[in-house]
This record gives sequence, structure tokens and C-alpha cells, in this order.
Amino acid sequence: MRSLRPLLILLVVGVIAVGSLILLFLPRGNNPITPNTGGTFVEGVVGTPQFMNPLLCDSDTDRDLCGLLFSGLTRFDENGEVVPDLASTWSISENGLTYTFKLRQDLKWEDGTPLTADDVLFTVKLLQDKDFPGRQDIGQLWRTVRVEKPDNYTVQFVLRQPYAPFLDVTTVGLLPVHILKTTPAIELRGMTFNLQPKGNGVWRISEINSVSNRISTIVLEHSATYIGARPKIGRLIFRYYSNSQALLDAFKNGDVDSMANLSPADQQKAEALDNVTMYSARISRYIGLFVNLRKDSTAIALTEKQVRQALMYALDRDALIRDTLNGRGVVADAPFVPDTWAFDPTAPRYTYDPDRAKQLLRNAGFELTAIAPSNVEVWQKAGEAIDFTLLTPDTGVYPAIAEAIAKQWRAIGVQVTVQPVRNLATVFATTRPLQFQLALVAVPLDGDPDPYAYWHQSRAAVGQNYTGWENKEASDLIEQARTTSDRAVRAELYHKFQAIWTDEVPALSLYFPTYRYYVSSRVRDVQLGPITYLSDRLRGLNQWSIGTK
Repeated sequence: MRSLRPLLILLVVGVIAVGSLILLFLPRGNNPITPNTGGTFVEGVVGTPQFMNPLLCDSDTDRDLCGLLFSGLTRFDENGEVVPDLASTWSISENGLTYTFKLRQDLKWEDGTPLTADDVLFTVKLLQDKDFPGRQDIGQLWRTVRVEKPDNYTVQFVLRQPYAPFLDVTTVGLLPVHILKTTPAIELRGMTFNLQPKGNGVWRISEINSVSNRISTIVLEHSATYIGARPKIGRLIFRYYSNSQALLDAFKNGDVDSMANLSPADQQKAEALDNVTMYSARISRYIGLFVNLRKDSTAIALTEKQVRQALMYALDRDALIRDTLNGRGVVADAPFVPDTWAFDPTAPRYTYDPDRAKQLLRNAGFELTAIAPSNVEVWQKAGEAIDFTLLTPDTGVYPAIAEAIAKQWRAIGVQVTVQPVRNLATVFATTRPLQFQLALVAVPLDGDPDPYAYWHQSRAAVGQNYTGWENKEASDLIEQARTTSDRAVRAELYHKFQAIWTDEVPALSLYFPTYRYYVSSRVRDVQLGPITYLSDRLRGLNQWSIGTK
């Protein structure tokens, strides 16, 4: 027996050693990946940036960078509420006309120059300039505001009349006066600063690479002069691709950690991959069909309310979302985001009811009449058929959505011709008078829910009220709501507006799209809140980390 003792001892020691090694490499808890401070995150994007300038960043690729490189007096938090950023505090006078902001006194630009009230004044003056080349609605708003500097770290904005959504525009990123003070507003789009920016955010550009005069890669690192919490990720790289398939291939090859804007077809392919996590969030972007309600409209039938109501009842929006969007959307019932304080969930809504649609058309004096030589039945009144052209952007999923809608309406006897248009949004923004019958339009609902720009009667001739809807009661409600800061009062006014708008149907509500973001499983703590612009996916970037085995 004594001769076996050494062997038993060796066996026990061996078991303990092997067990220790197994325990060493076993995952802790249920997750085999633990957070890591530092590391590089590579974001894959379809497109390429043009203007890394907070006053000009209108495209998604531009906004990605502007939001990381530049900060404003305030910012939107994960819930879409305005919170302090460069400003430590602000106050509003009792009459609602004067907004006073106190800047933090430890702020610096990327090159170490102190950030002061002079930078705020310089940025606002550019926005107010008649030659400002950016969004004209923003420029027009700022031209109604007087800006003053009581001291180097205090700024006051004096409004002509109370305007509840004013805090939204204070989120605009600031520009450095010490670098751009000799640049007039008219030259903003052509300056080298747009591709070689010097910002005040937590990130700075360390490297830009181009291929065939097209930006291919931008490398960001932490700014040495930034005061505040730093991201857990040490370095951020944007890689740009010409199309969705190229981005998907890059992810498969391990060249990128995320896919920001895949096509619907490539999203399905991405969801079949093993090493990807999909994050989803509703986009605060109203998709609807704008109706031309002007007296000179060539689609007379669409100017009748009962016809518009009938078209709503003939829309199977659940089927559109399920079959054409592959589930990537939420039914819209009003130009307010669902589950927000401005939206009234108890208001009447249109459900899919083709029989009710037909009855409304009969009540309006229309009859189903067979048209030779095809003998297709079409709704007619006094020899005039319900026959119109539906304009749609020629990109993305919009043509497919328009065709699906046309198919549903043709099924009940309404004739529709779908016409894809290049740069439809630009055509609407730059053309007067507007010549259209029905148009598929995407409206961003960023920040405050104020519907003035699109639905106030004063904006029908010169603004973004493209439908030409003129309803005095609705316009009065909008005006009252934007002149009080009492949210409960504003909500009540918007609920009344929603009831009128739903009954009148100046636009046929379709859906709010949902965004799907695909990220490598090694990236931890990613969370998506409400999204207005795709750049909002990066709002919580400071908390993300690169996992290690």
C-alpha cells in the first residue's frame, strides 16, 4: 500500500492543477466577455462626409461627426429633453422673452484657446446673416433674436415674443471665433475648416484618409483639452463605403465593428450572422402622404375631405409595415411622436375598413363606373374620376411603399400613378408654386413637437406647409401652444389640434420608421434611445466599451 501513496499524491496534485486551469478560463457569471477600458471601435457607414461644421451638417454622415467634435450651450439627452452642455445653468424671465445662460469657465477649444461668450456671439451672428447658407428656417428664427454679452461667461438671448421651443435651437454646436473671425457667412460652405475642423468636444480628428478624392477613413481620439468624463473607448474610427453590400462584406471580414445604415435587404442578411447584436429604436420621423389642398390643384377630388378620409380607411398600414418594411415601422396616427406628452392616445384614429371607405365615397356623390375598354371600375362624379399622381423619393424603400399604397387603392377603384422623383425634398423646399397632387414625405420631428412650420396657415405660401392647409382654429391653437412654457397647457392645446388635423386629413399618416443598428458582439453596454437623426445612435457612446475574453 505504501508503494501506491506517491502515485495517489501525484494524481491528487494533477487533478487540482487541471481544475485550477479550468476555473481560470471559465467565464465569470453568464457572460464570457468583460468590459475593457481603451481599445478601438470601428464604425462602418454608407456615404461620405462633406461638412464637419455644426452649422452645415445636414446629412447623416456629417451629423455623426459634428455631434462628436462640437458641443453647444445645451444638448438633447437620451429622452429628447434639453439639458445643459457648455452652459452650466440657464434662466428664463417671467415674460418668457429673455434667456440667460451661464457658461462653464473651464472650457477650451481643441487647440487650448478658452471658450467664452464671444464664441457664442460669433456663431449666432453667422446664423443671423442674410447670406447664411445653412437651413433657412433656423436662420430666420435666429434673426428674430437679439444676443447680448453681459460678461465673458454670460450670454443673453432676447426674443420678440415668447417661443416655447427656443431651447431646442441652443443645442447647435459653436464655432471658434479665434479661427474663423474673418470668414463671412457666405463663404462658410467653401472653407477648408469644414474638412479640417477644430472643435470643443470630447473627440478630435487625428487622421483623415481619402481614396480617389473621396474620404475613406476618419480616425478620432480623445481631445487633450476636453474637461469632463471621457469615453471608455480609446479610439474611434469611421470607415466609409459606397454601398450597403460593401459595408456588410466589411463586417464579415472583420474590418468594422458596426453597420450604421444597411439597406433593408442587407439588414436581413446581417441578422443571420452569429457575431452581431441588433439594436432597435423608433425614429422620430413622420412618414405621410401630403395632399395638395390649394384651389388650383389638378386633383379636385383630393380637395374633398370625405375623399381623403376614404383613402385613409382604404389604407392597410399594418400590411405596409409587415410586408414592405419587414416590420421596421410603427403606425402613425398624427404628426406627433407616440408615447410623448404632445400626442393624444385617446384621439380618433383610422383603421383599415375598405367598406367604410366606399360608403364615404358614395356619400360624397361618387359612383363606381366601368371604364372602357378595360372595364375597370373607377370612382367617378360628374364624369371626373378619382385619378391622381403620387410623387415619391426615388431612393430607399419609398418607391416600394408608394407602389404598395397604389395597389391597395386600386383594389377599391381609385386610380393612382406612382412617379419617383430625384431629390423630392429639395424640390419641395426650393419650388414655388408647388405643382403636385399627392406626395410621400418624411418629416423629422426633432426636439420640441411644435407643428408650426408644417401646419400653420401662414406657412402655406412661403414655408414648409406644402399642403397649403389653412385652418384658422388649428393655427390659433398652434400659436397659443408655442407662447407658453406650461407643458400641461401645451399638451391640452396640441390634443385639440390633433383632433382637428385628424378630421381634416391634410396629410395621410403612414408610419414612424424604426432604426436597426448592427454591432459586433464584442462591443458592450450599447443602448439606443429615441432617434431623430441616425447620429443619435452614438448619443450614449461614452458608456460603450470593447469587451475582452
